[in-house]
Amino acid sequence: MMKILMREPLVHFLLVGASLFLLYQMMQTPDGNTPNRIVVDTSQVEQLVAQFKRTWMRGPTEDELALLIESHVRDEVYYREALAMGLDKDDPQVRKRMRMKLEFLLEDLTAEEPDDEALSTFLQQHSDKYRTEPQVSFRQLYLNPDKHQDFTADAQSMLARLEQGVAPDSVGDVTMVPFEYTLVTQSEIVSAFGEDFALDVVKLAPGDWTGPLYSGLGGHLVKVTERIEGYLPELAEVRAQVERDYLAQRRQELKDMVYQKLRAGYQVVIQPPAIAEDPLTKSTGGAVAATGPEQAGS
Repeated sequence: MMKILMREPLVHFLLVGASLFLLYQMMQTPDGNTPNRIVVDTSQVEQLVAQFKRTWMRGPTEDELALLIESHVRDEVYYREALAMGLDKDDPQVRKRMRMKLEFLLEDLTAEEPDDEALSTFLQQHSDKYRTEPQVSFRQLYLNPDKHQDFTADAQSMLARLEQGVAPDSVGDVTMVPFEYTLVTQSEIVSAFGEDFALDVVKLAPGDWTGPLYSGLGGHLVKVTERIEGYLPELAEVRAQVERDYLAQRRQELKDMVYQKLRAGYQVVIQPPAIAEDPLTKSTGGAVAATGPEQAGS
């Protein structure tokens, strides 16, 4: 039953709301009536010591610890004074960092361990992403367009000679491109010859010489010698990647859900710029667009 409840989006939302409330309470001044009181408790001191150890691979001396605590107090004093002066207002960098911190908090609160059933379903729903590419082995003979006045006729003549058993090395033009490729993927063929050529090659079945196929280099006569079809791997083969992608999507979905719940509590008013040439102004006559719970009555 607990496992089923933890999958419910509403439960996640309630947990997020409760956690945000607790976080807000923790961020308030210690007694609510003495804003000039700064308390550095044991857990904060331990955190400062742990950070020092991670950096210097040893514990701080008494003097070093005193400096760490004083630096922490200085940060707190400046932070409170900056808030009192309103320095956090209308600062895009501060707003961005606050949004990032809240999103990081939501990610931590929405973390969950997916079971095999959830991951298998996700794998099937996104099969194109995890399906392996087909692999082909092929040989190619290059035809330089600059050396052939009747390119198509010359290509057909070369194909006829190859069918008669002429050695491939006596056919085609000189090139630095390898003659043979062994079990390469479509992506690798794209890198060497371009997308159009790769699409044509992966459609070929093993058999005789064919062509010409065209790449950015020119024309090619091609003979596929082996082909391995792409396949959708079992979950065990790609579990780590599937789990990462599943959790990333799930976190984004839950963050979007929380945002929509929070946004519903706001009236959003959008005023377009008063520019005569602006199509939006022309069409609305400068009207104010509003969204949110008060839209109907505004």
